[in-house]
Amino acid sequence: MVVKAPKDYAREPPRGWSSKWSWTTLDGDDRAQTGADARKLFEEPQFHKRARIGDLLGVRAMLDARTVDVDDVDAGGRTALHFAVGFGREHVARELLDRGAALETRDDWGKAPVDFAMQGLHDECIQMLRMEAVKRGVWGGRGRVAPLKTYYEYAYNLTNEEVHVQIEKHAREASENYTRQAKADSASYNEQRAELQRAK
Repeated sequence: MVVKAPKDYAREPPRGWSSKWSWTTLDGDDRAQTGADARKLFEEPQFHKRARIGDLLGVRAMLDARTVDVDDVDAGGRTALHFAVGFGREHVARELLDRGAALETRDDWGKAPVDFAMQGLHDECIQMLRMEAVKRGVWGGRGRVAPLKTYYEYAYNLTNEEVHVQIEKHAREASENYTRQAKADSASYNEQRAELQRAK
């Protein structure tokens, strides 16, 4: 089979044609010249870069020299802690937390450092952030550190044995709920298949 190539891939637009999309704004500015520079969102400051690559000595040197603040943000609103936990740099994250880095700082997309750690599947960093939240008494917000505080308050007056009884009880209930849901889903699926068979 022979595939013929198209005669031309693109053509010049006809005379007098203009796009319905314009590079100019209503007041006549050229968007390409005066608009936001998208590259700035991806240029990271030295401090953030050092946190991302795990350069603990570099991070310490910059903080000790007071050339940066532990909570300085880049063009996208991200702190060095966002980068450290997002790339699994536990030692850098620990240093930043020891120096008082904020746990709930949100970037321009509404993500806290714990969201970056969860997205990167860095369990040690997630645990570190949650434990730091408990130490600082941080609860509430959208950073997913609140459930640990709630659990801490719940288990505060219980003995170890009582806590284990509760854990086993909740695990059993979760298993029963899962089994019940799986049976219901299976029944629904079989019912839908039967309806499709009857419709044919």
